Amino acid sequence: MEPGPGFSVFFCEVPKVSEVVMQAVSGRELGSRASRRLRAEGFVPVTLYGGGKPEAAVVGARELGNLVAHRPVVGSILEIELDGKPHTTLVKEIQRHPVKRSLLHVDLQLLTAKQSITVSVQLVAGEGLELVRDTIEVTGSVSAVPVTIDVDPAKAVDGAVTASSLKLPKGIELASDPEAVVATEIAGQEGE
Repeated sequence: MEPGPGFSVFFCEVPKVSEVVMQAVSGRELGSRASRRLRAEGFVPVTLYGGGKPEAAVVGARELGNLVAHRPVVGSILEIELDGKPHTTLVKEIQRHPVKRSLLHVDLQLLTAKQSITVSVQLVAGEGLELVRDTIEVTGSVSAVPVTIDVDPAKAVDGAVTASSLKLPKGIELASDPEAVVATEIAGQEGE
């Protein structure tokens, strides 16, 4: 199943988010008719911005669908391999069909390692905690942004963990409200 002459796309199992590298191929045809044909063949059209002229590409619909199903993606960093070259991107927008909810198009912004950005980072609850929110906004250089941030149960005060008590990596600052509650203790878990 190929998106047209001269294309090849590689699919991989969806491992942990930190290990995900989305395979992409540039040079796709433009226009709604070509996009419909690509989607019917199992691909999702992608546009990459930030490297001068926008780049039209495709990614595997199954691979992208599996990634999107397991975590909030818009505002997150996504590693892609475009025609064999690795790139770090920021997911700007994901367009879905209004009824079927299938993936229609994705906009990505190319990033450089030293560029400072504000992104959403996935939170991971420690034992005995339940997340109130799945992500937190942080600011820092692309190379310093973590894939996930752990929420430590020891930081709970009156049964809640606030954003300001999260341990952030060096070079990363909190962009969300520091008083926002990110997790609460599960009933019966306090003091264990």
